[in-house]
Amino acid sequence: MELVYVTEWPKTDVNLCSKKLIGDTACSWSCRNILAFSTVSNTKALEKEIYRPKIHIVDPDRPWELHSITGVHKDLIQVLQWNASGTQFLSGDSSGTSALWQMKNHLLNDWESVAESHVAGEPIVALGWLHSGVKISYNVDNIDSPIMLDKFTRSRFTPSLPQVGTKPASGWITVTSTGLVSVTVLKNGGGTITVTECLGNTRCHAELADIAYSSSGDILIATSDGSCRSPVQVYKVILSWKEALTDKVCIETDYLPSLHVQCCVDLGNKDKYVTITHLRFINKECYEEESTSLPAEQLIISAIGSSGSCVEFWSLSKEFIPLNKIFQTSPPPSRESQPTTQKWVFGSCYTNTAAVTGLCLPKLPVKLSSKSIYNGPGMVMAVAFQDGSVKLLHRVSLKPCAPFKYEGAKVDTGSQAKRQKVYNGKHLVCMEMSSTCCSIMAIDRMGALCLIKIAPTLGQALDQGAARAHTIAQVVNLLEYSLVTGYEWWDLLHTITPGMVDTVIDRLTEAFNRQAKSTQELLFSRLVAVKGSLHRMTSSGAGKSVDCYCKLLLNAISSEFKSLLRPSSVSTQDKSPTEKLAAICAHSSELDLNKVLLNLDAKEFALDPNTLQSLQQLIQWIADYCLHTLSTVPQQASNPTKPGISILRDTSTLCLLREMLVLVKVWGMHKKTCLPVFSTTPESFDTVSHLYKLITQVWLASKEIPPAELDDNTVDECCLLPSQIIMQPLDVTPVTEGITGKLLILRQAMSFQFHTAPSHMVNIATFGHSLNIFPGSEVNVRSLTDRIHQKTDVVRRLYLGVSPPEEIRSCTRCSSISMLNSPSRSSAMKSWEQRWAKSCLCGGLWRKVIVE
Repeated sequence: MELVYVTEWPKTDVNLCSKKLIGDTACSWSCRNILAFSTVSNTKALEKEIYRPKIHIVDPDRPWELHSITGVHKDLIQVLQWNASGTQFLSGDSSGTSALWQMKNHLLNDWESVAESHVAGEPIVALGWLHSGVKISYNVDNIDSPIMLDKFTRSRFTPSLPQVGTKPASGWITVTSTGLVSVTVLKNGGGTITVTECLGNTRCHAELADIAYSSSGDILIATSDGSCRSPVQVYKVILSWKEALTDKVCIETDYLPSLHVQCCVDLGNKDKYVTITHLRFINKECYEEESTSLPAEQLIISAIGSSGSCVEFWSLSKEFIPLNKIFQTSPPPSRESQPTTQKWVFGSCYTNTAAVTGLCLPKLPVKLSSKSIYNGPGMVMAVAFQDGSVKLLHRVSLKPCAPFKYEGAKVDTGSQAKRQKVYNGKHLVCMEMSSTCCSIMAIDRMGALCLIKIAPTLGQALDQGAARAHTIAQVVNLLEYSLVTGYEWWDLLHTITPGMVDTVIDRLTEAFNRQAKSTQELLFSRLVAVKGSLHRMTSSGAGKSVDCYCKLLLNAISSEFKSLLRPSSVSTQDKSPTEKLAAICAHSSELDLNKVLLNLDAKEFALDPNTLQSLQQLIQWIADYCLHTLSTVPQQASNPTKPGISILRDTSTLCLLREMLVLVKVWGMHKKTCLPVFSTTPESFDTVSHLYKLITQVWLASKEIPPAELDDNTVDECCLLPSQIIMQPLDVTPVTEGITGKLLILRQAMSFQFHTAPSHMVNIATFGHSLNIFPGSEVNVRSLTDRIHQKTDVVRRLYLGVSPPEEIRSCTRCSSISMLNSPSRSSAMKSWEQRWAKSCLCGGLWRKVIVE
C-alpha cells in the first residue's frame, strides 16, 4: 500500500469535525469513481451553535474540488449508499429520514433530492437498494479464458421486488436501531410507497446492521446491539405485492441462525473484548451456484476491548442431519435427499493490540470455488487501527498481507520531535474500496480525505520481474472487467508504471481482437477511451492519446450520420444505404471521388436541407481531421509521436474517413452550404475530392502486409497541403488537470486543501509545444481564465469565443468544455447532443463551471 494524497480542510473551515462527532462520518465510493462523504459543520445563529450535516461530493482525480449538499437532513448522517450504476445515492440520518439524490442535468456538482422517506424518531443504522436482478461475477476459475463473457459471467439473480414480467421495482430498504425494517418503493408515475415492519417477533436494539441479497430474491439482514455478550441476529426479509397490479407491498421476516462471537465463547477471554465495532457481509450478493462453491453467506465481525481488538470470519454452511436408525431405509437415501440445516461456522480470527477504527471490504464480486487458486484484487479487506496502522487481511483466512502506517500529510518540520508531534494521533475512521479493489478512499480523525493505492501483488514476496508480470496480468483482467460492466477505470491507472503501459495496451488489444464481432462493436468505444487514458500517462504517448480521442469522435459522428440514412423501400434482399456505402469503400480502389459516386444512387442518401445544414460543423470537423492527418505524412520517420501518425497505419479508421468523405460529397450535391469551408490558394480547388484521393492512397498502402511505403508523389502532395489549404487548429490536446500521471513525476504523496486548486497540477499534466501537437493547440486553451485563445464546444464543434457568455460544463477528465444549454433546433443535432448528455467523449463526467 502507498499513500497517494491527503486533502485537508482549511484551518478556519467550519467543516472541521468536532471530536465528539468523529467516528460517525459516513462515506461511499461509486463505480463511476465519485466519492460521497458526510461531515457536520457548526454555525452560530442567534447566539446558538447549530450543527448542520453536509454531504460532500468529490471526484478523486480532483480532490480539492468539493461540492456540498444540504437541506434535507437536520440530524447526523449515518449511512450513504450508491446504486449499482453510480448515478444515484441514498443518505440516512439519526432521526429516521432517508433521501434519494441524483445529479441534476447529469452534472457532478449539481444534485437534487428526488424522493424521501421518514420513520420518525428511528435512527437508521443500515441502508440498501432493492436488488435489480443484475449481477456480473468475476469468475477467477475462468480468468485465463480468451472470451471475456466467460471470465465475467452473468449470474441468475431474482430482483428483491419483481413486478409484472419480473421487472425489478426501484426503491430502498432501511434498518433502524429499534429493530424496524422499512421498505420504500418508487412509483412509476412519481411518488413513493413506504411500508414498515418489525424484524423479529419483538423489537430489539440494533447498534450495528448490514444488508445483503440472496439469488432467490430474499434480503439478508444481520444486526448486533454492540455487545460481545449478546448474539448476532440474522434475518431473512421477503418482499412481495399483496395483490396483483396494486401498490401495496408486503414484508415477511424470518429468523436465520444466530451466532455468538468466538472471542467471548472462551471463558478466559470473555472480559478481554467487550464491544462489537463492525458487522459486515463480505458478499453483498450471495449466490451459490454449484456444490463445489464456497458458502456465499459470510460475515466479518470486529470487536474491541482492554486487550486490543479481534476480527473474526464466519460462514453460513449447510449441515446434514443424521437420521435415527428407525427412520433410515434400505438402501440408505442419497446424500442429496438427506435433510439439512444451516449453521454459522467460525472460520478464522485476527488479533491486534490496537483498537479497530475502520474496516472496508472488497467490492469486486469474485466467484470462488473450493479449488480456486487466486491471490489478486478482491481477495483482501482493509482494517484500520487506532495506532495509525492499516492492515490488508485475506478475506477468508484473515492472514495479514501488507502493513501500512498512516501519518497524514507530510509536513516539513525542523526536527524529528516536531515531526512526531505532527503525526501523533492520526488514524483512519472511515474507509471505502474502489470497484476494482485497487484503491482505498479514507477519512482520518481530523476529517482529512486521503487516497491509498493497493498494489495488485497484495504484498507477496515477488522479484521485480514476477511482480511486473503479475501486475500487468491483473490490470489487464480488471480493464476487461471494466469494459464489460461499464465501470470507470480511473483507479487502475495508478497501479502501473509508464514502462507497463505499452504492454498493457498490447495485451488488451489482443484480448479485444479475440472476441466475437458483436462484442467488439459493443465494447469498441470504451476500449478506445481506455487506450487514450493509458497513452496519456507516458511522455511519448501524447500523440497516440490525441488519435484515440479523435477516433472516438470520428466513430460517433459516423454512427450519427449513418443513423440518418433510411432505405427508399423496405426489402430484406436489398442492402441499406449504409451497407452499400461501406461495401463500395471497402472494395473500391478508385482515386477519383466523382467516379465512385457513379456507383451510388444519390436519392438514397438524400436528407432534409435543414438537417444537412445543422450538421455542417460536424462535417467541417471530419474534413479538418483528414487534412491534419494527411499533413503528418512527411513526418512519419522524423517525428513518430506526432498526433495523426498512428492513424496512417490504421486501416479501419482510414476506410471510415473515406466513407465519410463520400457521404459528405453526396450531401453537398443536395445542399452546397453544408460542405466544409476552406480558404484555398487556387479558388477552384475541390478540397473534398483531393482529400479523398490522398486518404485512399494512404489506405491502400496500409492494407499491405507489411504496410507499404507511400510513393514520392503522394508524399509531395501531402507536403503541399498546408500551403494550398489554410489549416484550422484542432482542440484535441489531452489536457489533464487532475492527479492522473502526477504520481509518476512527483514520486511522493501529495497534499491539497479543499476549495484551493493547486497551481502546479496543470503544468505537470498538460502536453506542451515540445511534443509538437497540431498547429494552434495550446496548453491552456480550455481554461476559462484564459482570455487569449478561442474556446471550442467539444460536442457541437462550435467556436464559443475567447470568453464564453453562456453557462458552461467541463469534463472532469480531459477538461473539454461544452455549452450547458442547447442552441440546436434540428432533431438530428438534438440526437447528437443527447449522446453526450451523461458523459464526455472520453468517458469523464460533466461539471458545471461558472464563468467569472
